[in-house]
Amino acid sequence: MRYLYKFYAFLGRYKWRMGLYLSVVATAVIIESIRPYWLKMILDNAQTGESDKVFIYLLLFGFSTIGGNWISSLGNFLGDRVVIPFSRMIRETVFRKLMDLDFAFHVNRSTGSLISSFRRGDGAIFDLFQNLHSELFPVLVNLAVALFFLMRLSADLGLILILMFVCNLSLIVWLIKINLKYRSDFNEAEDNVSGVIADSVINYETVKFFAAENKESSNLSEKFDIWTKKFWKFANSFRLMDITIGTTSGAGMLWMLWLSVGQVGKRFTLGDLVMVSGFLTTFYYQFFNLFFRIRSIAKSMVDLEKYLGILDQKELVLDPEKPLLPEKLRGEIVFSHVSFAYPKDTDKTLSDIDLTINPGQRVAFVGRSGAGKTTLVRLLLRFYDPTEGKIMFDGLDIRRMKKTQLRLLAGVVPQEPIMFNNTIKFNLAYGNPEADFEAVRQAAEKANILDFIENLPAKWETQVGERGIKLSGGQKQRLAIARAILSEPKVLVFDEATSNLDSESELKIQAALKEVAKQRTVIIIAHRFSTIRDADKIFVLAGGTVVQSGNHKTLTAQNGVYRKLWELQAKGKTTLA
Repeated sequence: MRYLYKFYAFLGRYKWRMGLYLSVVATAVIIESIRPYWLKMILDNAQTGESDKVFIYLLLFGFSTIGGNWISSLGNFLGDRVVIPFSRMIRETVFRKLMDLDFAFHVNRSTGSLISSFRRGDGAIFDLFQNLHSELFPVLVNLAVALFFLMRLSADLGLILILMFVCNLSLIVWLIKINLKYRSDFNEAEDNVSGVIADSVINYETVKFFAAENKESSNLSEKFDIWTKKFWKFANSFRLMDITIGTTSGAGMLWMLWLSVGQVGKRFTLGDLVMVSGFLTTFYYQFFNLFFRIRSIAKSMVDLEKYLGILDQKELVLDPEKPLLPEKLRGEIVFSHVSFAYPKDTDKTLSDIDLTINPGQRVAFVGRSGAGKTTLVRLLLRFYDPTEGKIMFDGLDIRRMKKTQLRLLAGVVPQEPIMFNNTIKFNLAYGNPEADFEAVRQAAEKANILDFIENLPAKWETQVGERGIKLSGGQKQRLAIARAILSEPKVLVFDEATSNLDSESELKIQAALKEVAKQRTVIIIAHRFSTIRDADKIFVLAGGTVVQSGNHKTLTAQNGVYRKLWELQAKGKTTLA
């Protein structure tokens, strides 16, 4: 019910449109539901020879059919005037929340499962709206109309109809509980299938490298075995509904007809019997409709739970109530006794990091895999907050800055850049869409990718494919470097951004980075020592703490971790990855 409340909280913004829509729907249902009464009046007056009244009731019957259809169409139009902007508002709200959620949330979620939840949730918005207001609401109005006329005719018939409704409603609730349990189990199996498909499609290149097509097909087949079992239980719950609702509704209808037939010629006219038959015939199918509508509502609630549940996710890293910016942007970064452990991890990844990066300085973090190099950058960008200590940006604790403002001050080139499925120009200008074309070209030139772009047949309008699959690793890295440069940050962070480049391109980019570093602070996470020999300062990490610092010359002169790693790499025996 909590998510139904959320649903109506959004819908409340359209209350006047909803009021008009439901009024028109109710009018259309009343006009259409009253047709059995007009048939009764036509038949009764035909028997007494009152042709004028027969003609009037024929007109009323025609209006119930044609006019009701027109008014019903108007109701559908007014409903669309609500559901279209309403569904857009919910979907945009959930999407924005998803984008705002922390790095930790996305790391712990399966992309395939998340997309599947989005797809079902988007559909559930329309289904829930339709089933509640265009299906269930008319059933209740139809019941009220039928009860009004049957109670006028015979209190017994009205009470039996109420008894049928309550009995069927109780059965429906019981059947829906069974159905939804199987639906929930089936959803889990469906998510697992979607997850396997998404992972295989996203990583298809790896599948090809290892000739693992059969392995992936076998994995999917195992998931489908579970999916099939869950699906059969889910499908068979509908068969149980057919038998149960059909039996109780049919028995109730026969009971009412038997009572009505017995009263013909006594209390009932032949027209009364036709009216009762008309209401019962209509309502017999309404019980099935009622089941499907309530069942669809409950199913939509299950689907909506995961979808709107995203809005309940708590952000671990919050913006301050009164955000600040440094008085003067210079690019100074200070880690003051910073310690950190990832959520649900008892061991610290970083312990008592205490270091200063001066404005315009070119520094590097080196160390073996797991030493904490990338974690330092994630903390700097506030993907996480330190467990202990603080990080200062130009003298201001970064927790006092808005996350968006902080991240706009730092351009990052990751080790494995991901591109949008769009053009080269779109991807390059993503960090600064307001930049003019000349600035875009200059950034591409500094990153040594301009010649490559302008020699392509479609040049800047070349599509890069999903995740940039049409580009080589080196081309993606150079494009990511150009993108970072174009955003004009105060701090540039390179997470081994030249690891996939040939030596000539690497030298050109390093020369460009030296030029960029004159106006900016540059942080390099290094796996290859060739990229950091000219760094102003190198911080060596081991076991989550800084064990050495200095420039390349100073560190190689010391008998420490850096010198050992340098000698091993120089002999081709290790990298720092």
